Amino acid sequence: MRKFIAVILSAALSIALLTAAAPRTAAVKTSAVKKPAVKSAMTVSRYKTYAQLCAAVKKAQTREGGYSGAYFGAKNAMALEDSAAAPSVSASQTSDSSAAAAGSDYSRTNVQVAGVDEGDIMKTDGKYIYVIHDDDLIVFKADGAATKQVARIAVTDGNNGQYPSELYVSGDRLAVVLGSYSICYAMEDKAAAAAVSNDCFLPGYPSESKTSVALYDITDPEAPKAMTSLGQDGSVLTSRLLNGKLYVVSNYWVYSDVNASNPGTFAPQLYRGGAAYSTPCEKITGVPVPESPSYVVICAYDLEKDVISDTSSVLGGGDTVYMNSDRLYLIDSDYSDVESARRTEGVYSVVDHRCFNSTIITRIGLSPLSVQSAGKVPGSVGSSYYVDEQNGYTRIATTNYTYSYSIYSDAKQGFDNYKSGDDNTTANALYVLDSGMNVVGKAENIAPGENIYSVRYDGAYAYLCTFRQIDPLFVYDLSNPGAPKKLSELKLPGFSEYLHVWSDGRLFGLGQSATDEGRVTGMKMVMFDISDKANVTAASSLELGEGYSEALYNPHAILIDYGRNLIGFPTDSGYALYSYTDGGGFAKLASIQGADWDYNMRGAYIGNCLYVVGSSGVTVIDLGSFQTVGNVNIAD
Repeated sequence: MRKFIAVILSAALSIALLTAAAPRTAAVKTSAVKKPAVKSAMTVSRYKTYAQLCAAVKKAQTREGGYSGAYFGAKNAMALEDSAAAPSVSASQTSDSSAAAAGSDYSRTNVQVAGVDEGDIMKTDGKYIYVIHDDDLIVFKADGAATKQVARIAVTDGNNGQYPSELYVSGDRLAVVLGSYSICYAMEDKAAAAAVSNDCFLPGYPSESKTSVALYDITDPEAPKAMTSLGQDGSVLTSRLLNGKLYVVSNYWVYSDVNASNPGTFAPQLYRGGAAYSTPCEKITGVPVPESPSYVVICAYDLEKDVISDTSSVLGGGDTVYMNSDRLYLIDSDYSDVESARRTEGVYSVVDHRCFNSTIITRIGLSPLSVQSAGKVPGSVGSSYYVDEQNGYTRIATTNYTYSYSIYSDAKQGFDNYKSGDDNTTANALYVLDSGMNVVGKAENIAPGENIYSVRYDGAYAYLCTFRQIDPLFVYDLSNPGAPKKLSELKLPGFSEYLHVWSDGRLFGLGQSATDEGRVTGMKMVMFDISDKANVTAASSLELGEGYSEALYNPHAILIDYGRNLIGFPTDSGYALYSYTDGGGFAKLASIQGADWDYNMRGAYIGNCLYVVGSSGVTVIDLGSFQTVGNVNIAD
């Protein structure tokens, strides 16, 4: 039933991904908290022994319904190294080899927090362009009209269930983050199954999932050299790069039978080459009472030293990650179904249900990786951009959907009827929490009946866009954490799914236009005038005649640069490039065609050229004339 309600609530929320730009720090000082804290903090479970952890996992399996059966054969049979003998796990710091040189003239991946890089399918160091293409890593030398492909190497063999998801460039190191999985086979005879695969014996569930980091030496970018592969249990959730350390976050579900004498059956494993070792017990916490036998596994990979330098796992899981230069936050959705006392109505025995969603926030320090606190607020988030931290305070925007239904049981006839309630509601809120995850300030009941579609924090200000039939953009002042204050509300047809602080006094939005009745009619761009926070207006808008862009849900797909006056993103018809001026509004500069259904396009400028990478190759645009000066097809 819990999963059933979760599906209903998730579908009802329909909350979209949003913006990606690095927020500026507004010149507004945060004043002292004036309101008392509301206790929302949760108890963090810390496990001193593997026996305690094993018991917690078993309880979580019982709550979730659990999965049993010895179908984790290959992994469980592996001779796991004792944690004391495993490679050391510490929190040593390195220099920031990932930061680009000051003044270098090339664009970077669009990210949420300045200085915290995010993985993507394309990266550049200003001289070369590195691209994930199917199972390969391809390197192009960026040289305007003379651009050419200089290297192509396979990062997987294409047959082991492994797939590359994103890459990073950090100094003379290149890291590819890969996921892998193996599927169970339907065989009743275990001996026969083992002859085919030692992985498992229960059909329908993955036997194991792993996340790997493949490291390459790119001292010579035209001849990348493979280094040791490192890894961790679980499927890829996200990653970040900060100061030469790659933080990889994965979701790991314990499907196997738990064996108290073998930590490999219930604790996340870390990998170096072919060797596995258990996560030290003291590096695992639970927040607060795990509702499922799943972990979020966090590992810090020192790219220069080629080691896992630190790790932390949280039993209970999470599905969204926000990270700044000091902390990492795990965000987990929690769905509750509260039953009434049974009553009689005619021939029926009736139980009423009231369902609502909450968000569990786990605050984790980076040096070392360690859970500091956890808390819970009403509602759910749509992406990491709903979360922010400033001056030690955590800010989070949520949409709370309350749903009711009743179950009518006829014991004599032996059947149940379900009836949906007529008091279903949607409301939005903005919460401010202290370091202990207690709520110190809040603004609730924002735009009742609507969902949040995008959020942008800019120093002391928060911009929220909601939608049902009309597009209200709300501006909140958070300079006093104890008293969030609404400054402005602007209503426009349609909605923005992507918000980006363009410049002082201007906020860019990419989203959908809509009729007054709420029918979506196609993509649009809007530039908001936010110079007067108490009277926000729309300075300019443009309907694009396009129906879709990856940039609507993936911030990495957009190139946006105020200094260069460039806004670029893929669309149904190719890659579109625009500029903006207050006097002239939006102006289309170029339209670059890609392969059919080529949504995974990326644009980056290097010097005076724009390089648009698609599935078939690279198109080079001169940024003076906006004419195509080169095309490079991907070679085998």
